[in-house]
Amino acid sequence: MSTQPTPAHNDDSPAFLPYPPTGDNLEHVPVHVRPDAFYYRARMGFLPNAVKLYLHVPWIAEHLFRLNNAVMRDQRNGLDEEFKYGLAFAISRTNGCPYCVAHHACTLERRWQYDEQDLKDALDPAAPRNEREAVAMEFVRQASKDAASVTDEKRAALAKNFTPSEVMEIVLLAGFWKMYNFMHITMAVPIEDPLLAYKKWSTSDAARQS
Repeated sequence: MSTQPTPAHNDDSPAFLPYPPTGDNLEHVPVHVRPDAFYYRARMGFLPNAVKLYLHVPWIAEHLFRLNNAVMRDQRNGLDEEFKYGLAFAISRTNGCPYCVAHHACTLERRWQYDEQDLKDALDPAAPRNEREAVAMEFVRQASKDAASVTDEKRAALAKNFTPSEVMEIVLLAGFWKMYNFMHITMAVPIEDPLLAYKKWSTSDAARQS
């Protein structure tokens, strides 16, 4: 990874707050969160609007970035990233967060070559999938809709198909994206221009029409 990646796109989509200055080489980003900002920009080709808003409170943002990395990408996790991004895609769609849905759809296509049918299947509760994925998808969807309605049967099914640490990864993933979805919806974070085409997956018609 380059230490000074050149962004492929500088997005100026207005948010309800002005974005803090970052600088061409992120020289205005506080040093303790600069590596995270470099990572996001290198991975996406631009600095995501949500990240820019978090940089208004970098002493809090650093913990959000670390939690995101721990939940989604830590190599000590038992569940792989593709599986987790598929769950996150369904969770964010259930929670009604267009910003996160667009990002997840783009990530699934860019990193794992998902096509339109793959993305459609990822959001379809009836799509063919193995028992583990079906159980996890049902659990995170129900937990996202109404955590109190998750039954002992659903918890037992999760515990039967996953190790205790994997179960906790799934629970923490659902809770993490519930928080992120809530914040991004509340702030109405603008979807960056390169990802606007993926916004369609946040609507109920997308899976049927694609």
